[in-house]
Amino acid sequence: AFVACLTHVSWIHLQDKRSLGRVHVSGTARSVAATSNGKSVYVACHNGGLNILHTAPAFHVAGQFAVPAVGVALTATVAVVACNLMGLCFFDTRTHTWTSTLPLIVGGTSFRAKAVQILHDRYAYVACDSGMLVVVDFTDPRRPTILTAKRLFHGDAHAIALSSTAAYVACGSKGVAVIDLHRFKAVGVARAAYGSVFDVHVAPHQLLCACQVGGLAVYDIHDDQISLTLAGQTNAFDGISHGVASGVADKRRDVAVVTCQSGGVQVVALDSVDTWSEPKRAKLADACCIM
Repeated sequence: AFVACLTHVSWIHLQDKRSLGRVHVSGTARSVAATSNGKSVYVACHNGGLNILHTAPAFHVAGQFAVPAVGVALTATVAVVACNLMGLCFFDTRTHTWTSTLPLIVGGTSFRAKAVQILHDRYAYVACDSGMLVVVDFTDPRRPTILTAKRLFHGDAHAIALSSTAAYVACGSKGVAVIDLHRFKAVGVARAAYGSVFDVHVAPHQLLCACQVGGLAVYDIHDDQISLTLAGQTNAFDGISHGVASGVADKRRDVAVVTCQSGGVQVVALDSVDTWSEPKRAKLADACCIM
């Protein structure tokens, strides 16, 4: 896993609980995404631009772009970077070159890109300020186009996660906005007991939410691939939970990997959320987000 820890990024082996490398970046790391081969990592840094890291021959910073990056998502060949009022910036992940920029102007108003995720390797779903969700077609990343945009949620967008039919937007103190992608309509809000929701991640049949007060909330996703039922939650971690991802541990158990600002990296089994034990002792401190 690649973990953003304030002003550096750590490359860690979760199973062995050891660090494979650590690199200083040019600002506070806000979002991390790795290429499918694991050779490159794109890091959006607050007031520090976009940093591109390579893992070979040693873990190092290979490039930097002066854009106001706050979020990043990747396909096999394209990096889509949310750049606040600048909109979206597109990069070729094969050559690590800047391809194009798309301001998010809707009805004459410019919106700030806060978080982005990709569907079907061609559509970027961008959570913006003022509750705006913008859909961009980047089939040709040199000429991306806005397909549709609509105000669909309330609160400050911290992150967005996608299933095939729904978008889930982490809206801080407003909880998680649930959006039907087929009808492009808000269908509800999910709230967690442990403060603001800062990150969301779609795992197989579940939605994982990183919550402010050392928490993780897990929702089962219904057969309609949209509706949610709370399966369980915990606030057993130290510090603020900023990021969440999923993986498979020993014996093929699904796990959530939660990053906590003063509690390090926590690995929690998801097969029995109603009987969660105390979290494992943290191995890394000040962890903020994860890929």
